[in-house]
Amino acid sequence: MTQTALSDKKEGIPLLQVALDYISLPSAIAMAVRVAPFVDIVEVGTPLCKAAGVEAVRAIREVCPDKLVLADFKTPDVGGLEAQLAFGNGADMMSVIGGAPLATVRAAFEVAQQENKEILMELTGVRDILARAEEWREIGVQRMVYHRGWDEEAADRAWSDDDRSVIGRLIEMGFKVTVTGGITVESLPLFQDLPVSVIIAGRAIHRADDPPAAAQRLRSEIHRLWGQQ
Repeated sequence: MTQTALSDKKEGIPLLQVALDYISLPSAIAMAVRVAPFVDIVEVGTPLCKAAGVEAVRAIREVCPDKLVLADFKTPDVGGLEAQLAFGNGADMMSVIGGAPLATVRAAFEVAQQENKEILMELTGVRDILARAEEWREIGVQRMVYHRGWDEEAADRAWSDDDRSVIGRLIEMGFKVTVTGGITVESLPLFQDLPVSVIIAGRAIHRADDPPAAAQRLRSEIHRLWGQQ
């Protein structure tokens, strides 16, 4: 991929990202091939990164040569090294966990700048998001992933007005925000009035009876909702 990661979306319409949260690389590759025509970004999910290592990033890059690829490392330390591993194996982006020390964020960011790639701050578990955001902005970070985690969702933690408020504040601060966490076609209107950058869907696509059709439906609904603005 030669373009800068997450190049500006057209007409204010969020990009659609599929999360390959598998632990089997062959299964992830098969799904990536099926749904890639209907998404903008293919994410090598954290479970897959842990189960298959950087080979997963390299494999998804090979089968999705015309898509942006995110390595969802959620890096907590050795930011420079993990950024090199991500970008050296074909990722356009990699995530750093919000609880990482600023030195780690800075190290990953510097490698990303050198490689013309990008890092995203993953906000899972961060309790002081807006305060930390100021620190990340000083480093130069531009993108964040606002995430309702799997375990939170399993514990019946619903999306709330507080979530929408924080997302809106981050956007006002100049960040480009990705939203994820059990997103479905039915939940998309919750975010319609927010100029989010990317919407991630995982299970809504790869657990559907017809994953390509599910991805196409999500993308069509995103374009319909945000295209009205």
